[in-house]
Amino acid sequence: MIEILDDLDVLTRPDVDPHDLSLGGVRFGSKAADTVARDRVIEVTLSPIVHRWRGGTDLESEYYGENGDRLSLETVVDNAVGGEGIVHFAGKFSCKIIEGTVIGFAMYGGERGLLAHFGYLRSREEFLDVFGTPDLVEESIDCGELMGYRHRYRTSEKQVFWDSWDDRVGWLNLGDFEGDTR
Repeated sequence: MIEILDDLDVLTRPDVDPHDLSLGGVRFGSKAADTVARDRVIEVTLSPIVHRWRGGTDLESEYYGENGDRLSLETVVDNAVGGEGIVHFAGKFSCKIIEGTVIGFAMYGGERGLLAHFGYLRSREEFLDVFGTPDLVEESIDCGELMGYRHRYRTSEKQVFWDSWDDRVGWLNLGDFEGDTR
């Protein structure tokens, strides 16, 4: 088992098996209830018990249920860990959970957090030299502007976004995420 926090360069391998990885002590493919340290979760997204959410930069997240009652973070974390949702940790990384099983890891915030490790990559060509040739590349265009490139590596179930505006790795997903082309 390779702990990503101990070896961030493992993320560059186009052939790494996500099932051989853990992130913040959470094993890929594990039962979330057994591996997610609930007290380290700072936010939850996509939890089915949350019908309204309020939060943002410099705001503590607030969660509300179907009847409008406020839900505690602990309640929302327990629901996500036992069922589904995305649990977020300090350091700009998260774990995706479906049916109580960890099916994905995400890292984001290219200038801060874990992805700052790859800050030495200052061009897409350098990125490709380090991460290798992807199986599929998709341009991300918004309002006619090239935002960046989504690189998909099928063997490692990895998607890496190269941010063309800031010339850096913008986010990296491992596992079962929307748009996965396996």
